[in-house]
Amino acid sequence: MKAIGEGIEIKRLNRIRTIKYILDAKKVSRQDIAAALGFSMPTVLQNVADLIDCGLVCEAGEYGSTGGRKAKALSICEGARCAIGVEVTAHHLHMALLDLSQRVLDIVSHRFPFRNTHEYYVKLGELVQEFAQKDRPGMKNNDTLTGVGFSIPGILDQNQGMLLQSYALGVSNINLGRFSYNVPYNTCFDNDANNAAYAEITDKQRNTIYLSLNDTVGGATYINGRIYQGDHYKSAEFGHMIIVPNGKKCYCGKRGCLDSYCSARTLKRNGEETLEQFFDDLKKGVPENKRIWDTYLEYLALAVANLRMAYDCDIILGGNIGGNMEGHMHMFQEKLSKYNNFDYDASYIHLGRHKRECSAIGAARLMQDRYIEKIETFSAS
Repeated sequence: MKAIGEGIEIKRLNRIRTIKYILDAKKVSRQDIAAALGFSMPTVLQNVADLIDCGLVCEAGEYGSTGGRKAKALSICEGARCAIGVEVTAHHLHMALLDLSQRVLDIVSHRFPFRNTHEYYVKLGELVQEFAQKDRPGMKNNDTLTGVGFSIPGILDQNQGMLLQSYALGVSNINLGRFSYNVPYNTCFDNDANNAAYAEITDKQRNTIYLSLNDTVGGATYINGRIYQGDHYKSAEFGHMIIVPNGKKCYCGKRGCLDSYCSARTLKRNGEETLEQFFDDLKKGVPENKRIWDTYLEYLALAVANLRMAYDCDIILGGNIGGNMEGHMHMFQEKLSKYNNFDYDASYIHLGRHKRECSAIGAARLMQDRYIEKIETFSAS
């Protein structure tokens, strides 16, 4: 009996590896799967047939002929197994709907200030349900929803199901179940920066540091195919590295933290100018904006050089700042070269693709990953 059970588990794991490969490759042939995963062709044919039968994988055209029969191209079915990502911030609620192919189908944001109250959590659940049940032509969301992933700013203990500390929300030792109160779907949770990394990291075979540059500075360490959490779930708190001893006071209580010099807040003059206005004025050549930006890039270059020295891997600059740096990389690379003489170029630096709702998108992708990992047998239900 043990041998039978082991055989079933091996088949399940092989199907998981197959669907993950198709998901990452976007478009692939059966022959590619066999070569990449080391499966026999009969194993590939059976796995693909099962995935097609349950509506997760489809044939999407043909490859060019190489003398024999044209190979069928496989991809994840669009609209299959949707997931919702919910990003909780101090002042807003962002939600994103993704299908299993990782297409973003819908995004919505609400002005929704966080309050650690029963009323807040009830309303949060209502907003999530409204978003899930929203009428979208050609989609039956309730029938295809795999669950809801939550993105929370702070230090999370996944094993205990606790939000240990969140300076952004001003709370500590909160049961994560409060956020999923009144949410009648499968749920999962992760830190906001970790979720943003899930959204931005496209090559899962490469070690990557993700630096989140928003109103707060955070990050994630992606090593050997997974997020490194640290012994006490405090890994990648890059925003609280000291870069200026006895410098500006940070909201965490320390002085000289990277957050005090490289958060988006430092670009908003008098706390009133929006980030969009700042970059518009910068493009127009406003002297004060140019001065602020020059100083900002100096500190950012120092931090990035230190991260490169520590980890020696790719670095993604994400968040609202990373999404606005495309026209400023030459200037940034010049500053970076002053602090890093080990690399000949800055090809290890990449810019994030998502300016907004990045953590919500990542939370939905995390939910999809949990769905794939935990599923016992693929079925149409």
